[in-house]
Amino acid sequence: MLPQPSKLGEVLFEEGIIDHAQLLEALEIQKKDHRRLGEVLIEKGWIDDEKLTEILARILQLPFVRLSEIHIDEDLLVLIPRELMRGHKVFPVALKDNSLTVATHDPLDVAALQEIQYKSGYHVVPVMAGRQDIEEHLDQFSESLNTLQAIQKAGLPGIDDAPIIHLVNSVIAQAIEQKASDIHFEPQRNEMRVRFRIDSVLYAKTPIPKELELKVLSRIKIISGMDVADSRRPQDGRMSLSTGQGEYDIRVSTLPKTLGESIVLRILSKKFLNRSFESLGMAQSEIAVINKLIRQPHGMILVTGPTGSGKTTTLYSMLNILNQVSHNIITVEDPVEYEMEGVNQTTINNRAGYSFATAIRHILRHDPDVIMVGEIRDVETAEIAIRAALTGHLVLSTMHTNTAAGAVTRLLEMKIEPFLISSAVNAVIAQRLVRKLCPFCKKEYTPTDEIISSVGKMISLPDNLTFSKAAGCEQCSQTGFMGRVGVFELLEIKENIRNMVLKSASEEDILRTAITKGMRTLRTSGFEKVFKKITTLEEVLRITSVE
Repeated sequence: MLPQPSKLGEVLFEEGIIDHAQLLEALEIQKKDHRRLGEVLIEKGWIDDEKLTEILARILQLPFVRLSEIHIDEDLLVLIPRELMRGHKVFPVALKDNSLTVATHDPLDVAALQEIQYKSGYHVVPVMAGRQDIEEHLDQFSESLNTLQAIQKAGLPGIDDAPIIHLVNSVIAQAIEQKASDIHFEPQRNEMRVRFRIDSVLYAKTPIPKELELKVLSRIKIISGMDVADSRRPQDGRMSLSTGQGEYDIRVSTLPKTLGESIVLRILSKKFLNRSFESLGMAQSEIAVINKLIRQPHGMILVTGPTGSGKTTTLYSMLNILNQVSHNIITVEDPVEYEMEGVNQTTINNRAGYSFATAIRHILRHDPDVIMVGEIRDVETAEIAIRAALTGHLVLSTMHTNTAAGAVTRLLEMKIEPFLISSAVNAVIAQRLVRKLCPFCKKEYTPTDEIISSVGKMISLPDNLTFSKAAGCEQCSQTGFMGRVGVFELLEIKENIRNMVLKSASEEDILRTAITKGMRTLRTSGFEKVFKKITTLEEVLRITSVE
């Protein structure tokens, strides 16, 4: 039962919070509409929610807390279903010795407390907090709550160890919140190291105690569909989850090492499927050329660059434009990175003899209009892909070369006939990713004469030149950077370049000719982003050092 109105009224009267007339008026209203006395007093403005809760806590001999003064462990949010927290206005505060402390504005709602105890599996200890305080914290932690509970739903039952489940969920949720692309769980001698890759740089996070290492590994294997018992050979798995921040595919890979089994989680946001060329960082002149080329009925477009330079994202941006009912699009990948509605996707399996080359041969029997080949790695794949481009198909693929011109010479080195390359390849796009400056804390500065002279030898400079540099703030976790953007080098294979390919020209000669015809190099593209204060000079020089 709730406190008797007379008891609450007596305390409020004795403490001078309300007078006798106010108490009588409130009791009369309560008799008519059967509301609680506290609700009537708050509505009248004679007491606020926090003061009322504090007094009720004293009457019921329960602790009163202000949630803003307590460190809230986000791991606890998965212990109570979201609907239960919202419906009964409760919030988890602490977990210790199998007891879950829960803040509530109504501790005598026994049914709610029993349901929390049943759902969480812990003994529930109630403390009191203002209703408004609880509602504000439910709103504040809404995104984290959605993410953590989505991760929990993505998991499969198997380890009856709630703290481990919460620990793994918390790490994944933290990585998503910080926009990490990868999570590394790495066994060390005395602990398990945890690192996030954020904007291409690895950052150390709170390590996991050594005694929890095997349980964490097992939990990750379970939710990604791997064999928990097999720790002697590498395994691959994946999971999908939907959170308030978006939908994610997470690829999981294990690798046996001398100190134990390491696991890497690659976080792939489905938002990337709808990236426009402009959002990738391309210039309008480049976008116009690519839009023209991807609408050609046949030919090959290659995207080159090192691992992690965003090649797949660029290819999927092309597929997103081409993805229409009138096109039969088939991709062969290793593995499929993003599941794309309306596109037929297949994964190679080298152990079963299903290679890129084998897959393309089978794909050609399925009447494709567009073929996307994850990577051209060998001569056989290159030959089949080029012949597909010459026989009425648009072929999109990637290669690992430093420059756009380097992709052409790499095909020549593979002993592909020059006339086949010149006829099939329509364009090559080389790309890199640079870190974008945090818009909240970047600082402008005037470069030295030495820097201006050095950069001026490579590109014409605007007047009154100023650059920006990284500073660091809470918004960017003190890194000074937030997100990444591409720098591009687009080599369109026009008549003059085709003639050079037929003569097996060198990479340097092709590059020199392309530049005289207006091609922007990676470094030029990067410098333009420095001038626009999107990134730093150091970032551009770092990723274009091969030039």
